[in-house]
Amino acid sequence: MMNKKLIIFIIVCSLSMLTACQEQKETNEPGPLDGLFAGTELSYEEYTFIMDYIVDRVTEMEIENRELEKWVIRAVGDERLMNKRDLTKEEALEKAKYNQKYYETFMSVAENKYKVTVTEEELDSWITEGPDQSDIPQHKAYAEALGLTLEELNHDYDRDLYEQTMVMEKLQPLLHEEYDTTDVDEVRDRFHKEIEEQMK
Repeated sequence: MMNKKLIIFIIVCSLSMLTACQEQKETNEPGPLDGLFAGTELSYEEYTFIMDYIVDRVTEMEIENRELEKWVIRAVGDERLMNKRDLTKEEALEKAKYNQKYYETFMSVAENKYKVTVTEEELDSWITEGPDQSDIPQHKAYAEALGLTLEELNHDYDRDLYEQTMVMEKLQPLLHEEYDTTDVDEVRDRFHKEIEEQMK
């Protein structure tokens, strides 16, 4: 099982962990989690400034679909934190729609092909024992920028990300068996390709 603190860190640092952990460009470009923050430690105040900026920027885009807006916030936040650049509205929408579709396809393949799901009770317990205990400055700043408590962020707003993480934990041994390999990178890459095939 993956370490819960590590999972929380990945999720709140990327804001789009569910595709970031899977994504591997055909050109062998580094993935979005490679060199995370490049060793830079930011303070809570710095994270607050960045998170407020991200949420304000997306609000100005006036995206009417609330669910899509969440994915846009994650896309804009991921690019801002990883590459220190702002996505245009068009770029943000394109990335957000891809990430949302990837997530939906991921969950569908997990349930329909591999019969992997998590119950609401399992998920609530996992969140309570893990993410709700977070003392990561970025996590708190992210919740506050959205006008949420940490519990509201975890149990509602980012619930889908945590569910995907739990599903991936259950999927791992099945994927190793499916692909007949113990190589974690190969499993990740092959499953990513499987998801993208289904998205076509």
